[in-house]
Amino acid sequence: MSEVMMALDNNQLELVYETNRASLHQCDTSEIYTLRFNSEVVEFRVCQLIAFKRKIQKIDLAQMFADDTADIEIVYMPHCDRLFALNIHDVLQLKELFAGAFTMLELNSMIHKELVRRPL
Repeated sequence: MSEVMMALDNNQLELVYETNRASLHQCDTSEIYTLRFNSEVVEFRVCQLIAFKRKIQKIDLAQMFADDTADIEIVYMPHCDRLFALNIHDVLQLKELFAGAFTMLELNSMIHKELVRRPL
């Protein structure tokens, strides 16, 4: 984790998107994405980030609101041996973060393609 904090201090991590409780940063040199959420810092490679996003998207919020089920969702990420115990607000925050972050990444990719295709 100290490498992540040093990268943040040295401005090596670029902010992709942030909400009021979470942010996603990327490091172009190491191709690592850093999620800061609820005072936790987790690093992901691209495939791991997409896998985590898909797990969050599959969470059924209507079922979490039901009286007969728990209002906590447990998400396990094997790459970092970490369990996430997420309540409804956490799930909503992560869904918002991923929607915005992946939109920004797609937009960045489209801009990059146009710049490469048409040299200035």
